[in-house]
Amino acid sequence: MTIDNIFKQIQDIVSAPTPPVIVLGSGASISYGIASMWSLATMLKDYFSSKSYVSESSKECVNRFLSLLEGGKGLEDALLEAKVTEEVEKDIVINVWKMIVKQDIEVYKQAISGESIDLKELFDYLIYNREGVELNVVSTNYDKIAEYAVSQSEAYLNTGFASNYLGQLKVNLDGCPTRLKESYTGKVNIWKVHGSLDWFKKDNVTYCFPNMLEIPAGYTPCIITPGNNKYEKTQQPPHRELLSKVDECFTKAKGFLCIGYGFNDEHVQPVLLNKASKNGLPIIIVTKEIVDSIRKNVMDAKHNFIAIYSNDANGCIIETKDDKLSIPDKEYWRLKEFCTIIK
Repeated sequence: MTIDNIFKQIQDIVSAPTPPVIVLGSGASISYGIASMWSLATMLKDYFSSKSYVSESSKECVNRFLSLLEGGKGLEDALLEAKVTEEVEKDIVINVWKMIVKQDIEVYKQAISGESIDLKELFDYLIYNREGVELNVVSTNYDKIAEYAVSQSEAYLNTGFASNYLGQLKVNLDGCPTRLKESYTGKVNIWKVHGSLDWFKKDNVTYCFPNMLEIPAGYTPCIITPGNNKYEKTQQPPHRELLSKVDECFTKAKGFLCIGYGFNDEHVQPVLLNKASKNGLPIIIVTKEIVDSIRKNVMDAKHNFIAIYSNDANGCIIETKDDKLSIPDKEYWRLKEFCTIIK
């Protein structure tokens, strides 16, 4: 495998008539200062260390949670084993929302000041000069970095919600106003399976209120945090409808471009991996680190993959199911550098 050969493979996948479905994980946001799982765990550890509950069951689950974190468990595993109560889960949702929304608004300020979001370059490349192209982006993140990137491009942005300041989930999730199509270059659908910072629930109805810095009175943030109720929450609206749309996108896909995604979400990847396995579809993985779940679910499973990741220095490693290439002086696992490959 030569550099020219692997670059040609990547270019062919990304430049195909039907663009690959993009899957965004937390690694796509960390470089913008959005909290990692470790940062969220530290914040929750501090919060619960000084929080007292009347309920014995809540006291017990918080003690278990803190003990598991102290023992080295990751946030999701600790929350699963602790089996948090409803009131503890509510506090987790509120505190996670408050932490991330402060970080997200800083990215928004950068975007409106003219600083280009790295994803914009990728989106522009995938939709430019492709008449009627529709790009599907599946995100497990709560932040709105992908939305900011689309807004900087000339594409029509669709998140499944009505485009107004009291937006509700649309009946036709991927509908686009026909009369507006001439004003845009392509269309980008962003399917956020775990919710978004600007989604809020009241009386079982979910609304989209853009760029709120405080939780509106009477509403709760519509985000799914790690824990024992994660599966149950994904079966409720709007997550159920969005997951169905994600499955549809994966079923129709011709390839996948996964950015900072660790393949550790059982609600997202089964259809992706099944489709890729049956049809030998390419999976491009761009990430800083190959975590165990990527190695197990994609690489060891002998999928048709191209993985680009850090060599823990100032270069990168490009690995396929057949070969491995070390590039000592280029960090192609960074999205901005990856875009130089496809152009």
